[in-house]
Amino acid sequence: MVGSPNMRPPSSLKPTQKLWTFILPKIHKNKHPPPGRPIISEIGSILEPLSQFCDWFLQPFVKQIPTYLKDTTDVLALLDTLEFDKEKEHLMTLDVASLYTNIPQEATLEVINNLLNRGVWNYITPPEFILDLAHLALTRNFFEFDKNFFLQIQGTSMGSTFAPSLACLYVDHFKKEMVLTEENPYVNHIRLWKRYIDDILIIWRGTKEEATTFITWLNTLNPFLRFTATLGDPAVSFLDLLITERNGSLTTVVYYKPTDRNTLLQFQSFHPRSLRENLPVGQFLRL
Repeated sequence: MVGSPNMRPPSSLKPTQKLWTFILPKIHKNKHPPPGRPIISEIGSILEPLSQFCDWFLQPFVKQIPTYLKDTTDVLALLDTLEFDKEKEHLMTLDVASLYTNIPQEATLEVINNLLNRGVWNYITPPEFILDLAHLALTRNFFEFDKNFFLQIQGTSMGSTFAPSLACLYVDHFKKEMVLTEENPYVNHIRLWKRYIDDILIIWRGTKEEATTFITWLNTLNPFLRFTATLGDPAVSFLDLLITERNGSLTTVVYYKPTDRNTLLQFQSFHPRSLRENLPVGQFLRL
C-alpha cells in the first residue's frame, strides 16, 4: 500500500510526522535528491479480496481499450507494422506522474459504473454489487502506522490488485473525452497513441516546438493528471525497449536504465529452486 500527500487521518486521530513504512528511492530519475516511492505493504489486508474480485470483472474492459498495450511483446508486434517518416515525424513518450495515488476516486467509480452498465451483462453477479465492492476497496483504504490510523482520500494504493485496471480505465476515459477528439487543437499531430498503464508511446507528426506546446496544453486539462514528455532525438525508451528509426522503420534493442547493475540472485541462495531456475529463463526471454 502506498501513501501520498493526499492522505489524512480520521478526525478522531492525529497525524504523525512519519507516515511511511519505508521509501523506495528512484535514483534513475534524479540522484540529488532522488524522488521516493513510499511503500506500505498491503499483503493480507482486509480489502484485498474485494480488489481481486472486482479486478476479475474489470480486466476484460481494460483489454478492450483500443490503445491498450499488454507488454513488450505487444509493442514489438505493433512496431513491426509501422512505417516512420523521420523528416516529418518524431517519437515521443509520456509518463503520468504518480498515477495510482492521484486518480480521483469518485470520478473513477463513475467510469466503472458506466462500463458495467453498458450493453448486455452476461454474469450472475449484478453490476451494482461489483460497484459497491469497488467503492469499499477504493474509498475505505485504512492503514496503521506508528499507532495511528490513516485513510487514503485520493487515488488507490499501488499494491492493490485492481489498481492497474482502475488507472487504465480512468486514463482511457480522459483520453477519449479530452485528447483524441476534434476539440483537441493538436489531434491531427497525433499519428499514434498507445499506452501501458502510465507510459504512453506517441508518433508525433509536427515540429518539436509544437510537441512542447501540446504537452503544456495537455497539463491544463485535468488537475489529477500531470504528464512529463521525452521527445526522441533520435531514440526513446519505452518499457524495456530503446526505439529508434532506421531506413523508414522503427527498430529496437533492449533498454537498460543508467542505474542498472545486472544484479541477480545467486544460485546458492536458499530461495525456492523454481524461482532460481526461472531467473535465467526470464533473462533469455527478455533478450
